[in-house]
Amino acid sequence: MIRFLPVAAILLAGACAPKAPAPRLVDLANPTWETQHFDSTSMWIGLHAVDSLVVWAAGSHGRVARTTDGGATWSVTAVPGADSLQFRDVHAFSADRAFVLSIGNGPQSRIYRTLDGGASWALSFENADPNAFFDCFSFWDEQRGFAFSDSHEGEFTLIRTMDGGSTWSRIDPAVVPDARPGEGAFAASGTCVVTRPGGLGWFSTGASAVDTRVIRTTDYGDTWAEAVTPIASKAGSEGISSTAFRDDLHGAVFGGDYTKRDSIFANMAITRDGGATWAPQGPVPIRGAVFGGAAVPGTSTPTWVAVSPVGSAWSADDGVTWTPIDSTNFWTLSFVSADAGWAAGPMRISRLRNR
Repeated sequence: MIRFLPVAAILLAGACAPKAPAPRLVDLANPTWETQHFDSTSMWIGLHAVDSLVVWAAGSHGRVARTTDGGATWSVTAVPGADSLQFRDVHAFSADRAFVLSIGNGPQSRIYRTLDGGASWALSFENADPNAFFDCFSFWDEQRGFAFSDSHEGEFTLIRTMDGGSTWSRIDPAVVPDARPGEGAFAASGTCVVTRPGGLGWFSTGASAVDTRVIRTTDYGDTWAEAVTPIASKAGSEGISSTAFRDDLHGAVFGGDYTKRDSIFANMAITRDGGATWAPQGPVPIRGAVFGGAAVPGTSTPTWVAVSPVGSAWSADDGVTWTPIDSTNFWTLSFVSADAGWAAGPMRISRLRNR
């Protein structure tokens, strides 16, 4: 027999149930970089921290690095048949499942996937268009993701998978805003594309001698809308290098001119409406261009870290003011929390130590 409790008893039980503790907030304080992996023959540009223990990196000569113990040890493997490729982006879901993307015209642009922690790799996508040059990619979930290529003849090339990388197809250019002459992205950190759960996605542009833009979707790439940003793009070496969001509405773009390392540009802009509008912020005290920027989750105030070949800096007030960290050459970064963040670049992968 099914017995029903009186409504009052149910309400009382709910009222007495213990509340889940609030997440512990940890702020940055005097951060420093600690090198965890060093190899003078490697260039690491793609980086993705899954959690405080699992981090993947991708780089030159078809190499992929992984840690499953927070960086205490790193294993490095070479993807078979990819030794001539330059991996510039990695997106991981666990210690076992990850995708990597290589850059270049035509078949040099490829996507590989592993389901066994890098013990084996399968070719997920090989570019057959000689005019396409893929810069970066991101996934909404293990089944759905998209990749971005520089433009050709007024159109961007976006490809999308809806089946975990088994197949990729081009998103209809008719639903994507037209490209300006020369407009593309910088494969500087694997962060020119961002996704968030529920179908939100963004890619950012530069190198076009016209206004930079962030182009966004809210429906897994079915439709797209554009917004101009205050980041300048007066030459092929200038524009947005990195895009990051700390939640569905609040994000930032970072950029500059990577050839002018004697100047600090207006190199940061923020959005508070999901990318519909952008306003200048900062600047980050980094000369040339900011190659990678990331939000730091779980802090009491909006916190960002930015890296470049000439150094890194951090902000605890949503990018209004910045404090330099050091002059180490980093190209990319990924954060899980103030106590679990990594950066990578020529020769090294480092963890941020929060003092």
